[in-house]
Amino acid sequence: MDHKEQLNQIKNRVSEQIAENMKSYGYPATIGRVIAAIFYEGRALDLDELAEHTGMSKTRMSQVMREMTHYNIAEKAFMKGSRKDHYTVEEDYYQTFITLFTANWREVVIRNKKIEARITQDLNQIMNDPEASEAIKEEAQVYLNDSDESVRYYEWVEEIVELFESHRIFEIVPKKESDHTKKAYRFNN
Repeated sequence: MDHKEQLNQIKNRVSEQIAENMKSYGYPATIGRVIAAIFYEGRALDLDELAEHTGMSKTRMSQVMREMTHYNIAEKAFMKGSRKDHYTVEEDYYQTFITLFTANWREVVIRNKKIEARITQDLNQIMNDPEASEAIKEEAQVYLNDSDESVRYYEWVEEIVELFESHRIFEIVPKKESDHTKKAYRFNN
């Protein structure tokens, strides 16, 4: 095996590693493969190029890119003289993690706070209903207390999300500095 072939195998292993990481974060592995393809190419790629790099259909690639732009880990890039959409990805591993981590948790917080608001409203109706028995009101109060605890928990999760999004997390857990820059690892085929 020649060195070029060996490097391509390494690149494929890294691509699969990133794909597995995406699955661990709760996202499709295809997102990891696209990140690796763009990262290793070192430039914005169009859907045809991405489909070729990843072995996916152009239709599937279009779906993946819509997901990635929705998650704010990819964006369209203007390429002079081209009518095709080209895409770039966030190259900072830390920022990619933050974006993916906080997107999931922000959705969890929003969804659950809405649910808790409806639950609280319904429970307060029971508590304020003069026809409700004391036993029912006591049970409703237990649920109301639990709902209050849930809201406090989701507010805490929201603070964690803010800790990451504001990058204050790096004051607590600093980034691991390197003597190398990412650009040193990039190469073109």
